[in-house]
Amino acid sequence: MATHITIAATEQTRKSLQSQFHSHCHACGMPGSGGLDLHFVTDSDGNVATDWFCPGNCQSYEGILHGGVIATLLDSAMVHALFARGIVAHTAELRVRYRRPVRIENSVRVTACTQSHTGPLHLTSATLIQDGVPCATARAKFMAVPSSAALPEGLF
Repeated sequence: MATHITIAATEQTRKSLQSQFHSHCHACGMPGSGGLDLHFVTDSDGNVATDWFCPGNCQSYEGILHGGVIATLLDSAMVHALFARGIVAHTAELRVRYRRPVRIENSVRVTACTQSHTGPLHLTSATLIQDGVPCATARAKFMAVPSSAALPEGLF
């Protein structure tokens, strides 16, 4: 039976886990190293959000943000929603619904929250909004990493 997440979320916890386990993340990395330079913030409900400017070098069709970049933004937001609750987890399943094109050279807001969990499996959701309109949504399942376990060499 799935249970709703009740662990208190904090910005301090999110930042600590990002620093500890996610320092090489492409999405959060600096643009000079090819990263997207995302900066998430945790709100009082434990949800996370970031505002991001869609650069021209991330387009697919003329003037449109690449769908893989959209998926990356949504996935990263959900990881940070879990970090805020003290959970380190890997994406097990990601479902993205592309609702409308996202224009480059414009800003977006990406939000995410945790939904529920059953043991080590955590369900999350995220939304990408441009000009007040949802352009993409995602739901994902994440598998928690045991806190004391190191990943064996060659696991991935």
